[in-house]
Amino acid sequence: MTAILATLKARLSSDPWYYAAAFVFCAGAAWLCVLDIVLKQPVAIDFKSFYTAAVAASRGLDVYDVKVLEGIASEKHLPHKVTFPYLYPPFFAYVFSWFSRLRPGTAQGLWSGLAVVSYGVAAVCAMVAIRSASRDRDGAAGAPAVGAARAPAVTTALIAFVVLLTWTLNLRNSLAMGQVNPLVLMFLCAALALFFSGKDLPAGLALSVAAGIKVTPILLAVPWLLQRRFRALAGLAAGFAALFLVSLPLGAAPAWIEFLKRLPRMSHGATIPGLFSPGTVPNFSLAGFYTRLFASDTAAVKVASVVTILLLLGATLALGLGGGAPSPSRWLRMLLPLLVTMIVASPFTYVHHVLYLFPAALFALDRATKQERLLEMGALLALISLATIDFPYVYERFKAPLPPLVLSMNLYVLLVLYGLGLYMLWRERRAEAAASGAIAAPARERESAVVPASGAAEPSQQVSA
Repeated sequence: MTAILATLKARLSSDPWYYAAAFVFCAGAAWLCVLDIVLKQPVAIDFKSFYTAAVAASRGLDVYDVKVLEGIASEKHLPHKVTFPYLYPPFFAYVFSWFSRLRPGTAQGLWSGLAVVSYGVAAVCAMVAIRSASRDRDGAAGAPAVGAARAPAVTTALIAFVVLLTWTLNLRNSLAMGQVNPLVLMFLCAALALFFSGKDLPAGLALSVAAGIKVTPILLAVPWLLQRRFRALAGLAAGFAALFLVSLPLGAAPAWIEFLKRLPRMSHGATIPGLFSPGTVPNFSLAGFYTRLFASDTAAVKVASVVTILLLLGATLALGLGGGAPSPSRWLRMLLPLLVTMIVASPFTYVHHVLYLFPAALFALDRATKQERLLEMGALLALISLATIDFPYVYERFKAPLPPLVLSMNLYVLLVLYGLGLYMLWRERRAEAAASGAIAAPARERESAVVPASGAAEPSQQVSA
């Protein structure tokens, strides 16, 4: 019996078992969020748009015509008076057009199950990325390579943080809305795991799927461009080409043309037919903030949004990529301000988009735990929790209209998180500089000991004298 238990323990200590356990815990936590949605909730309002777009794609209709989607919703007797337009690239609607063969309720149940699995896979991929970065950091610090390779893949604290972030990042909101965020998050985290494992080409392919569904993840490729990671960029380009080619046999060619035509009209500050104004309170993107500030001046909204996005992105890249090649740990530190920029850069940003902070938050909590920075852990969890509060419901409690500057609390919290991410990035860079200086100092001392002092006689001269 003892030998059997020892063998079982040895098997459970291997990487696949650790990751399988992590997946079970993460997917289980997500399933608790979605169980009553699958059993009780009617077709969610966002999934309604995806489903009607899939039906339109299967029938060869215009997926970007909101009147077409409204007609399908009426035909299928779908709930909610409003049918929102489909705003994503054509690939998503046409690849998932097989959903149109299912009844709406069955399709939503299957979609919710896919979201749960996607979140579990995303969590495992984030753990792989964190482990790879930590192992490289420890190796650089002088830890034995064999010991680093044999370290447990997933610690108990890391799994606990994943389960905690499931509720802190309000995964339930994404699932209740029938959103696509968990699926995009899975490919985003897969790109990170592959990138930190040294597999640039597959990392680019994974990121192309995330950006092919929801455009804004393309911002994560900007550091690759500046660092000349050409294999990752080649994978990204090949992935985009594959998404385009895969959708063509499904009849997506006219939809791609229509999408490119409509793209300028879906930018910052623009009012999209069938969708509420960009200045509506639930939209706490930069475009929403500036629309409420500048009223109907669309040109001012566009300029202010683009300038702010460039400033946020520039500060992140300058601090993250400056001072030589960044370590894997600094790459992961850069994720928090980079992902905040990605979230607020979208023309429309809602509470469920905060879920994209997951890999950055997980890494920051892991590092803060190892460095025993309890105040930092508390600040991270508090800010993430505040960012996922649906403040528009709070605003409705006030009888008098609130000033426009007060209606962007979620944005302000995200910008504070951005500032905290920059501070942690600066601290990481300073620690790297200090470590490099500590390594270089003994080398300089050895060199000064070997080189004779100025004016001193060589040993051969002393002998001859």
